[in-house]
Amino acid sequence: MALLAALPVLAAVWKQGPCLDEGWGGREPFWRVCYSDLAVGVQTSGADAGLLAYLSGDVPLDQPPLSGALVALIAGFAPGDGILAAQRWVLGVWAVLAVVALVAMAWWVRPTGRHRGGDPLQVALAPVAALTLLLSPDLLGVALATAGLWAWSRRHPLAAGMLLGAGFMARTYPALLLVVVALHAWRAGRERELLRVGGGALAAVAVVGLPLLLTSPETLTRSWSGWLDMPAGLGSVWYIPTLAGHAWSPSILTVLSVLGVAVAIALAALLVLGSPMSPRLGAVALLAVAVVLVTGKAFPVQSSLWLVPLVAYAGLRWRDHLVWGLAEAVHFLAVWLYLGGLQDANRSLPESWYAVALLARVGAVVFLAVRAWQVATTFPPEVGFAPDPRPSEGRSSEAQSPAAEHPSPI
Repeated sequence: MALLAALPVLAAVWKQGPCLDEGWGGREPFWRVCYSDLAVGVQTSGADAGLLAYLSGDVPLDQPPLSGALVALIAGFAPGDGILAAQRWVLGVWAVLAVVALVAMAWWVRPTGRHRGGDPLQVALAPVAALTLLLSPDLLGVALATAGLWAWSRRHPLAAGMLLGAGFMARTYPALLLVVVALHAWRAGRERELLRVGGGALAAVAVVGLPLLLTSPETLTRSWSGWLDMPAGLGSVWYIPTLAGHAWSPSILTVLSVLGVAVAIALAALLVLGSPMSPRLGAVALLAVAVVLVTGKAFPVQSSLWLVPLVAYAGLRWRDHLVWGLAEAVHFLAVWLYLGGLQDANRSLPESWYAVALLARVGAVVFLAVRAWQVATTFPPEVGFAPDPRPSEGRSSEAQSPAAEHPSPI
């Protein structure tokens, strides 16, 4: 599995080749398709000053606190002099960590015993991973979130809460997974375990957040505080009016994004509480995260990494995975060509063509959400989980049945 997981990482490193040689400055990284927020952030924030400088607020890295701390920690040990050496060091270490993370996530989604699980190869060999692994520190939050779902399915609620809480401090979307877990716990009559999940999550947030709250509150909130005033970003359907020269105000986009979160939670609740059988947790999680992504203010390329383990967890087929991966690859090329041409109209990808690529990608993610719903509502129940005789009383009947003694379906 380690050798297989190394393949997308090697592809990601190969893609970074021109920038590893020449650096990430200027517009050329867009044309060379090797731009990386991870590398650029090291330069613009001075992350090579190290972890202590980050904790004291001297490293303005625009990342959630746990992700920023890890990047600063790695960059602080960079050998040699100069910012390019530090950038190369960070990407090299991140590539090694990426192999470890892919192997771990593949192991967490594998089927074992009563657990249906998913196809670990869809994690280890994910085409989207090759495109996104070295773009940003998102991988840390994705790995923690995946570990949290695995811990919940194996009836380790405290560990699940701590991992999802830590994931929230590395990338915001694990908070949505906590809601999905809460719905799943309510359906299964596992309220006591849910309290442990919540306690673990709060403990993890406190361990990460309190030191920064005391030393540098701005560092703690930097990546979240600007969200309210943020305009439409690349990849979002709300960016299309911007392409047409009629950008929508941040306040309108904030309302639309919040409504998207509400819709995601409502759909997850309908699926979990209204189904005659206990649905796959991975499918519900995929549905919720996909809805939030396609309705958010921004849908950057690297955010697609969030979906990789969830697609495997949900039990989707390789055909579905590859349809989505193809749309992601088209958008990946289009976004860099579009950005590279903003200052040179003669080399620019026309805005209309970028809009087509954007809509194709959003459509592919909506397709994943539809497939997740279909899998969740049609897949046979887990061994030990019988269909509820009266769906309207699903929670109470399941809570009183021996099914509650078995691990939850993933």
